[in-house]
Amino acid sequence: MKKAIIKSASGGIFLGLCEEGFEVSLHSPGKIKQAQKLVVGDIVYYDEENYNTILKIEPRKNEFIRPKSANIDIFLIVQSIEEPKFDSYLIDKLIVTAIRNLVTPVLYISKADINENLAQEICEKYTKVGIKTFVGRLDGNNYQNIVEVLKGKIVLLVGNSGVGKSTFLNNMHGEELQRTNIISKKLGRGKHTTRQAEIFSYNGFYLIDTPGFSSFDLKVMNEHERLSNYFPEMKRLQDKCKFNTCTHIHEPNCAIKEAVEKGIIAKSRYQNYLILYDELERGKTW
Repeated sequence: MKKAIIKSASGGIFLGLCEEGFEVSLHSPGKIKQAQKLVVGDIVYYDEENYNTILKIEPRKNEFIRPKSANIDIFLIVQSIEEPKFDSYLIDKLIVTAIRNLVTPVLYISKADINENLAQEICEKYTKVGIKTFVGRLDGNNYQNIVEVLKGKIVLLVGNSGVGKSTFLNNMHGEELQRTNIISKKLGRGKHTTRQAEIFSYNGFYLIDTPGFSSFDLKVMNEHERLSNYFPEMKRLQDKCKFNTCTHIHEPNCAIKEAVEKGIIAKSRYQNYLILYDELERGKTW
């Protein structure tokens, strides 16, 4: 019995990546299909001597509906300084989604040479929060530091269209793995040709490229959950609030609001917290 990770799943056809690094076509019998629909990132065991038939699937540590994927260790969030403009709201939403699903968020700021000062400001802000943050430029990038963080992990590459995800992926591999097109000046976003999630093996880790998107699935939180738990800088301080059920919005003697006023917590992060909180209160899925 051999082990593989699902590289791509489309139309009932499954490709796997073996531990040796090569691709293999896998056959999924009826009982497997009925038990669980395979997605990219699923870890399976198959019988090499019986038409590469899948025998069992490892339990998932997490799973996502859009993009369809499972067992993610790291969200590698790519966001550009310009073309399209940096979207802090999307970044903070993705960070919340990652932490809530026991995934480590890592931020990669692309096209930093368009506005070096802003790129450095953003890098410092998220590093202070505790998010590993890297800065990339249009040319001459060294990816060794980020490679060290990703080794041994299943990494989901996420970000909206045109921010440079596929360019980043191609440069990491040193070859064109995904075709990229120029930014649409009219729409302010990329004409991206990636259509479905797919895994690429690179230097000791798995990287999943995804279609460009401007939203991310997250179900409404359970009643006992607190959104502030997924903002690390807030979680560290919320026990100092006067009320243990403090929402950090209207209550007096709130340690979070005081920290925002003193500049300990970034105003942009707090403003995005308020927007996300309002969406969840209205029962809106992300």
